[in-house]
Amino acid sequence: MKGWIIDCYPDYEHGCMVIWLKTEQGIERLVDRHFVPSFYVRAPAEKLRELEEQLRMIDVSDTSLEMRTTLMDEVQRPFLKIALDDYGSLPQVAKMVDAWGHYRDYELYNVDLRFDQRYFLERRVFPNGLVQVDTKFRMLDAQERIHYPLPPLSALKLEVQVDAARGIPTLDDAIHRVKVDDIVLDGTEENVLRDLLALVEERDPDIIYTEGGDEFYMEYLGKRAELHGMPFDLGREAGFRKAKGKSYFTYGRIIYKPPAHKLRGRIHIDAAASYTYAKSGIYGLVDLSRLCLIPVQDLSRLSPGSAISAMQVNQAICDGHLVLWKKNLPEGFKTAGELLVSDRGGFIYEPVVGIHERVAEVDFTSLYPSIMVRHNISPETVDCPCCPASEKLVPELGYRICQRRLGLVPRVLRPIIQRRIEFKRLVKANAPHRDVFDQRQTLLKWVLVTCFGYTGYRNARFGRIECHESINAYGRNILLRTSEMAEERGFHILHGIVDSLWLQGDGDPVEFCSSVSEEIGIPLQLEGVYRWIVFLPASTTGVGALNRYYGLFESGELKLRGIALRKSDTITLARELQNDMLAVLSRASGIEEFQGLIPNALEVMDSYLAKLRERGVPLDKLVLRKRVSKAFEEYTQFTHSYAALKQMEEMGFPVPPGRSVEYVICDGESRNPWERVKAASFIDGGEEYDVREYEDLLLRSAADLLVPFGWSFETLRRRADEEDR
Repeated sequence: MKGWIIDCYPDYEHGCMVIWLKTEQGIERLVDRHFVPSFYVRAPAEKLRELEEQLRMIDVSDTSLEMRTTLMDEVQRPFLKIALDDYGSLPQVAKMVDAWGHYRDYELYNVDLRFDQRYFLERRVFPNGLVQVDTKFRMLDAQERIHYPLPPLSALKLEVQVDAARGIPTLDDAIHRVKVDDIVLDGTEENVLRDLLALVEERDPDIIYTEGGDEFYMEYLGKRAELHGMPFDLGREAGFRKAKGKSYFTYGRIIYKPPAHKLRGRIHIDAAASYTYAKSGIYGLVDLSRLCLIPVQDLSRLSPGSAISAMQVNQAICDGHLVLWKKNLPEGFKTAGELLVSDRGGFIYEPVVGIHERVAEVDFTSLYPSIMVRHNISPETVDCPCCPASEKLVPELGYRICQRRLGLVPRVLRPIIQRRIEFKRLVKANAPHRDVFDQRQTLLKWVLVTCFGYTGYRNARFGRIECHESINAYGRNILLRTSEMAEERGFHILHGIVDSLWLQGDGDPVEFCSSVSEEIGIPLQLEGVYRWIVFLPASTTGVGALNRYYGLFESGELKLRGIALRKSDTITLARELQNDMLAVLSRASGIEEFQGLIPNALEVMDSYLAKLRERGVPLDKLVLRKRVSKAFEEYTQFTHSYAALKQMEEMGFPVPPGRSVEYVICDGESRNPWERVKAASFIDGGEEYDVREYEDLLLRSAADLLVPFGWSFETLRRRADEEDR
């Protein structure tokens, strides 16, 4: 029998691994009762013997001494291997051993590895790869393949409509109707549920897509079925594999992750909650699943950073290393002067605010990942003990780089970079299945973007701040050398940030990119040549903002960064205003024509203000969306967002940090939460919006585009007030 492994997970009750195999004939459920997970303990030999004696008092399957290595220590040393038949007891036993070793300097390894990863590594298989199953698995596929047979996955989309009595659906509200692809199921609630189960059984999909299934609809359907005394399972066998929702802080903001509702034997993807699915679609997920050894259903609920971390773990284990459980790799001592040199980011040229003609934008392809690969940056290679006289030194910092072995991080990243380059080539060549390759390269892009941040992340398994500092140092050196080459060729640098430069001059940007790529060893590509580009100032300082600009390529395509049109919390009306103003300005071929079109763009703004004052704007175009950064009781100021959160609390719908609250401003000066705003879920259509507040939002969006030309928010506000008299 041959097929594709589409899911794999532990059965804690029976102590076995469950594998779902998709074959050309259908689906097969396999059970492996011979897989025994384990973890390791490192300590002096006499303490390991004491620990082995202690473990005889509890129910562990086996203990044995093994000589093993770790990433940071290549010398083989004794470790105690602890194997457990009871899958669920592994974390408890590990915590107990860790507590015993508090004063004995125990170090625990391979404790918190995912069970599916453990299984795939031990059985030498990978998800979504073609496999032959006899008495054991035999791969008929290879992870590095670019062209590989895809599992023939069938899918359906499930939508649920609820008779929400309080505006927001609750578990107590009845089902209005259910839509499965184009089929509408309605009638009594019990009949809708029965028809849904029958339809899923008839179609037997491998994937069920939902919008909000994790956060609400999966649990909701189960509760409604329970009310009618019905068993309700959308998987191929009973039960969800659940995980709790949580709020967490990352990259400067709070994110909310809804509770997972993973099916057994089928793949449930919540398109509304999956960042990876939103970035790549199913083909990107399938490809990344093969690389990181995490099934698609789980991967859709993880970040690209979790995927790159999993790949590093896989590589370390394949190299024979054990993976430390509680990483404690302190930063090396630095003087104040050394900190000033090392604690810096990428190189930046402050942008020249205003409009510029004939500007070339050039970008390095995956600069930071390429630096890690080209310069062998990895936790074990920076200031390694084996190369005290290494001639390879990090610019500015002087860290020594290992010359004896290739690091873990470069070995993981090199094939990813090469893979993405090949996918992009196939997309550009308009190869068959172009959309498939585009989804794959898009997700790999985000994996590569994330890998740099993880080198400096204190909780990353293979993070180390000296790696982060080294990558930045190489990046600064590369951009500085590139800038010098640009000036030698007669270019004037208008802006530069980390891996990109905006150049103005008579030189050939294509030839320039070729020369730099050859000298630096990392591809520099021409993003495009702008007919014109506008660099915008920072709202607080007035100096050039690093990532706020808009411009028109010679191809006629607009590129927008940092303006309202690109922000998720921009109201629809302001988004439409900027879009229409840009449509006017994009008719310009140069600076003179652009400036001549500014009055026309202001007329567009005036028409929007007039419609707003006439109260002719639908409420759905005025809904603000703000991310909640803290718990409701932690708010100390009476803001619009607080008023909306107060309404949600009073109606029994608390909003956790990381989620967003949506509302319309009704009276921005009122101290009554229900008069000041109206939460979007409670809008009945009879509300009146605060014209002045929304005028300000529109004027700020217009100033967003025109402030370099003397049209600040204050100037536009005065103009609007004069015309309104």
